Amino acid sequence: MYDCLIIGGGPAGLSAAIYMGRFLRSVLVLDAGHGRSSFEQTNDNYLGFPEGVKVRELRSLGRRQAERFGVEFRDCAVDRMERLNGRGFCAHANESSYEGRTVILCTGVRDIWPVLPNIEEYVGKTLFWCITCDGFRTRDKRVVLFGGDDDAATTACQFQVYTKKITFVTDPGKLDCSDEKVQDMESHGIAMLEGVPDRIEGSPDRIEAVYLKDGRRLEADVVFSLLGCVPNNRLALDLGVECTPGGYIRVDSEGFSSVPGVFAAGDLSKMHSHQVVSAAHEGAEAAQTANYYLYAGYQKLPEDQ
Repeated sequence: MYDCLIIGGGPAGLSAAIYMGRFLRSVLVLDAGHGRSSFEQTNDNYLGFPEGVKVRELRSLGRRQAERFGVEFRDCAVDRMERLNGRGFCAHANESSYEGRTVILCTGVRDIWPVLPNIEEYVGKTLFWCITCDGFRTRDKRVVLFGGDDDAATTACQFQVYTKKITFVTDPGKLDCSDEKVQDMESHGIAMLEGVPDRIEGSPDRIEAVYLKDGRRLEADVVFSLLGCVPNNRLALDLGVECTPGGYIRVDSEGFSSVPGVFAAGDLSKMHSHQVVSAAHEGAEAAQTANYYLYAGYQKLPEDQ
């Protein structure tokens, strides 16, 4: 039995693994290799990389760093998890089982993309989802935004910091914006239209336009999906962890979930904004909390014994 099972090998999981390894805990990271840090994008916000860093490279560096401190890895998707009647937890993956005294869930989210051919080939190159991460790339460029609610409309208005060449596309009959936000976009020159995406003209590295199924051609240099995301909470639900109405794990500021011994970090908790730096911080915090949880009674403060 490991001291800690970490599910997910993105920035949150790797940060947690490094800390737990340095606490001399036995750690196993179970990672399917998917998620936001598996695409092609370059992160230009992360401290210490003057030229930016490919998130895949950051992931590789983090894994090597964790292995240096004795952390083990299994490249596999966890099918289900169960509680072991007070003895810890069990993760089932590819007909194998792994037990841990604690669990840190870092399974992230699944982004919703426009339905376009080979869409994931464009992610991180000319298709993005986060204005904080990649709004800077759109300076004076032609941007097509896919969205339909007030959050998306508000982000569309924020893009005017970078460019005035904005087209906001919503599926027919799916616009769910308040009259106020519609007025905000219209009065500030954001082109709004309804249509079903059909294909992208150009290559993943350089696009020219987005075509709609009715034949309309929308000139574009960059595409953003503002369609939201879905938390990967299936394993949390297996363990009976309390989630928000939106499906995110409820955690406190230290990463505690509602189930003793289960912690969460990164986009799955939505504790902070969905940023690499936030995920790394939350992973570090969850690991410190999990490590304290594992101490024997005499190693804790009186009120925690």
